[in-house]
Amino acid sequence: MSKTSALDLASGLGGKIRKEQVKSAVDQYENYHEIYGGEVESRTSNYADLANKYYDLVTSFCEYGWGESFHFGSRWQGETLRESLKRHEHFLALQLGLKKGMKVLDVGCGIGGPLREIARFSSASVTGLNNNAYQISRCKELNFSVGLSETCNFVKVVSVKDLAEDSPLPWYLPLDSQFSLNGFRLTRLGRFITHMLVKTLECLHVAPQGSLRVSSFLETAADGLVKGAKDLHAHFLRLGSETSGQSGGDLKNRARCVKCFKDH
Repeated sequence: MSKTSALDLASGLGGKIRKEQVKSAVDQYENYHEIYGGEVESRTSNYADLANKYYDLVTSFCEYGWGESFHFGSRWQGETLRESLKRHEHFLALQLGLKKGMKVLDVGCGIGGPLREIARFSSASVTGLNNNAYQISRCKELNFSVGLSETCNFVKVVSVKDLAEDSPLPWYLPLDSQFSLNGFRLTRLGRFITHMLVKTLECLHVAPQGSLRVSSFLETAADGLVKGAKDLHAHFLRLGSETSGQSGGDLKNRARCVKCFKDH
């Protein structure tokens, strides 16, 4: 079953990294980035190490706060986060026409939440592709717990249209809400409580040194994700309100601006 308690969060933090080496791993991960003096060449040449350190450090946080499916989905009024994710996964299975006897590849499968839901819903066999050993180990544990070890497996690699456009609720809402009974741990208040919990666990030496810093850079990532989504939405609203009556050349220039904005 999914690890959702505070002790699960503490015990899982660091993934395949030894607990006494978590703080050092956090230092190394941060030093890859420009804000800490890192250089592009260093990140490029050590990309596999950069990616694996990130997923080793943050996976237990993601599972604790988000559940087993690390993705977003369109969400309707009165629908819980988990219900919206399951509906999105069922929608994908139906669109693909999956059924028993079919084989599916899930590229970048995380800890296999969508993989399991789609396999159970469609009876298809699903293979997950991932480059992180810890996430694959969690995939196998969770598959075994629900009896899917025979129909779903994993391979470790060495080295669209937005479905939420008609949703009355923005996809980033779980991270932007001040308070919500559904998905409380994802709200600003929930993330603050988790941050303080991790601080306490680290002070008590239940969680390894460096845990609080992992919590901090995930909080920064969440805030950046929300801000970026809002800025992009506002940009398109302005674009839509200003295009009325403009020439084709003006519209093409606008389209180039939008593409540039999205690329950055």
